[in-house]
Amino acid sequence: MFVWYHHSALTIVYLSDIPPSSKWGALANSIWNTRGWTVQEFLAPKIVLSYQAGWTLYLDDRSRNHKESVSIMRELERSTGINARALAAFHPGMRDAREKLRWASTRVTTLQEDIAYSLFGIFGVHLPVIYGEKRQNALGRLLQEITAHSGDITSLDWVGQSSTFNSCLPADIFSYKALPWTVTSLSEDEIQNSVSTLRNNIVAVELASKLYTTLENFGVPRFANSRLQLPCIAFSLTEVRRSTGVDEDKCFTYEVKADGLQDLLVTTEDKLVQFSPARPDTFVYTLTTRLEHMKISVELCIV
Repeated sequence: MFVWYHHSALTIVYLSDIPPSSKWGALANSIWNTRGWTVQEFLAPKIVLSYQAGWTLYLDDRSRNHKESVSIMRELERSTGINARALAAFHPGMRDAREKLRWASTRVTTLQEDIAYSLFGIFGVHLPVIYGEKRQNALGRLLQEITAHSGDITSLDWVGQSSTFNSCLPADIFSYKALPWTVTSLSEDEIQNSVSTLRNNIVAVELASKLYTTLENFGVPRFANSRLQLPCIAFSLTEVRRSTGVDEDKCFTYEVKADGLQDLLVTTEDKLVQFSPARPDTFVYTLTTRLEHMKISVELCIV
C-alpha cells in the first residue's frame, strides 16, 4: 500500500468527521489522526490534498499540494508528532527506527496485527502478511527484521509489558509512546575535570582504556528465529539499597553501585535482595548494558 501511495499522481485524504468551515486545529481531533494505516497517507505521496466533510478543501486551502501549505504542515506536525521534514519529504528505511515506532504508538487498527503491517512500507521491509497471527508475533517479526538488518537497537528502548515473541521486545506498539532516553552532553568544565581525573589516576586510565578497547571490538547484534544475540558489557554489583520512588505499590526503586559505573537508580517490578560491603550476601547480581558509539542504550538487565 505504501508503494501505491508513493507512486500516485495525487492522494486525496478525506476527513469525514471534520465539518465544513472548521478552524485550524480540528485535525488533531479527527479519527484520521488515530488510525494505523493513515500514517502513510501523508508520508508516502508526493502530492496530497485534504478534504473535509462535504468535499470542501480543508481550511479552504487552495494550494496545489497541501504538502507545500505552511499552515497545514504546521498543524500536521503538531497533531501527529511527526517532524515537518519527514512529512514533506519522507524516505522509507530503517534509519531513526525508534522515532518511527513512536509515530505509530498511539494509533489503532481494526485487526490487531495490522498495526505492524501498516509499518512495513515505512521501514522498507518485505515480510509476509499472515492474518490471524498474534499482535505480538507480527510486531516481533518487524522489530526482528529492523534489528537484524540495520544493527539499530533503539527498538529495545521501551516501557511496558514484554512480548511472548522475545522478552526484549514490547508486547504492544504503545510501549514506544515515551520519548527515547538521551544522553546529556558534558559541559566543557565537566570534560576538563574528567580529563584531569584520568591524568592523575592510573587505575582510572586503565579502566577507561579497557572500556575503549571493548567498545572498539564490539560485535553486532544478531536477531533470527525470535532469538536475540546482543553483545553486552557486564558489571558486578557491589551494593543494592532500596530507595523511595514513584509507583511504590507496583515497582521497587533501588540505589545500585557497580564496579566501573557511576551510581544508578534502577526501577523494577522485581524485589531485589539488598546488600552492601558492610552487609554482604551470597546472592550475586550482574548488571549488563549495551554501549554503542560511547553512549549507553537503555537495556538494563539484572541477573
